[in-house]
Amino acid sequence: MSNKDPITQKFASPTSLSGLPEDTPVLAAFSGGADSTALLHMLSEHSKRTGARIYAAHVNHMIRGAEADRDEEFCRKTAEALGIEIFVCRKDVPQYASESGQSIETAARCVRYEFFDSIMKEHSIPLLATAHNANDNLETMIFNMIRGCGLSGMCGIPETRACAHGTVVRPILSVSREEILEYCAQHGLSYVTDSTNTDTDYTRNKIRLEVIPALVNINGAAVENAARLSRSLREDSMCLLSMADWFLEELKDDASIETEKILGSPAAIANRAIMSLYYSASGGKNLEHIHIDSIRALCRGCVPHSGIDLPGGIAARIENGRLYIEKKRQTYTDPPEFSQRLCEGENFISQINAQIIIGNSQNTKNIYKNSILLYFDSDKICGGLIARERRPQDKIRVNGMSKSVKKLLCDKKIPLEVRYRLPMICDDNGIAAVPLAATRDGIAAKDKANALQIQINLI
Repeated sequence: MSNKDPITQKFASPTSLSGLPEDTPVLAAFSGGADSTALLHMLSEHSKRTGARIYAAHVNHMIRGAEADRDEEFCRKTAEALGIEIFVCRKDVPQYASESGQSIETAARCVRYEFFDSIMKEHSIPLLATAHNANDNLETMIFNMIRGCGLSGMCGIPETRACAHGTVVRPILSVSREEILEYCAQHGLSYVTDSTNTDTDYTRNKIRLEVIPALVNINGAAVENAARLSRSLREDSMCLLSMADWFLEELKDDASIETEKILGSPAAIANRAIMSLYYSASGGKNLEHIHIDSIRALCRGCVPHSGIDLPGGIAARIENGRLYIEKKRQTYTDPPEFSQRLCEGENFISQINAQIIIGNSQNTKNIYKNSILLYFDSDKICGGLIARERRPQDKIRVNGMSKSVKKLLCDKKIPLEVRYRLPMICDDNGIAAVPLAATRDGIAAKDKANALQIQINLI
């Protein structure tokens, strides 16, 4: 393989793409088509120069009957002729697709990459080379564009990406389909053709067979120009992503963002920060723009405790002026109605799973880390004490004003999961204390040493 060959010069070695040593072993995805045959041949030449061990992997999807068996046999013989060890998987993809509820195309891709991952893991092969080319890149850009993608979709196919047990590299991504066929002719390489590639009922085939030729007819350099556009857009996208990372640098430990920061920042940055939060919460899934728009609308409203559901069991919610994107939380409902008179000593409130201990502060011990302690002046208590559930119109007199209990809890930023378990401590004059939030005017003890202590333990 001459270095003066312009097609060869476009070949990017797996090691230059990954940054790994030259002799790093490589697994090549090998279908037997012109693209993967040319790639396997180039990798074989790469192996001669560097000593890198090359392997091939072929999947018989059992979709095309005898033709698929023919392709499998061709791949075995081609790999053998090149002195390359080949791994073959036979999987009834139509049956698998039916059982899993996936399209055949999606099921086939899942089967392929699961097989590739298993080989990489078992044989400690860190690189997987696929034969995506410049035409595939343009096809992907057009496919994404007609679906209404954003900038990342117009970046096309990346030269590298992470996979379960290593890195996927695309050494011939800059090589056009026409150049690949020319390479095969120059080197006398035989290859097989998948008959389904001519079926224009498939969207990608229609783009490949009708749209791209029409673009090339308008401009003969359409494929090369699209590759240049793809690289340029990818650079812009990487810049925006790095700015979004900076945007997220000051995240709180709970991975939330101030709604004002989202709304006051350029959408290109804020949207990527939102997508990053979702990516982390969902375990690596991407978010569509319709959902991003909904999240931004949620931020504009900034209504406490408001939220929306997102795909994958994830939810976005607003708390204390911040946006949270996380797995759906438990839905909290008001506890059952209860009203329990409190006596000296231990009182258990089963409805909220809480223990309330009443006694002189000198005789009670705080045995729970998260106990809530209240100190009352016994002379200021009217009648006996009771504990009851919080009610919608509850109010308590604080600093000479009657204040809403709900608003007090919100202002104090008491988490919902705690808020719904707090008992209202009352006497005959109404609410005497809202634990963690407020004590009624005049009832708090000035001298805790001689006060009546109320210890609330949320068990």
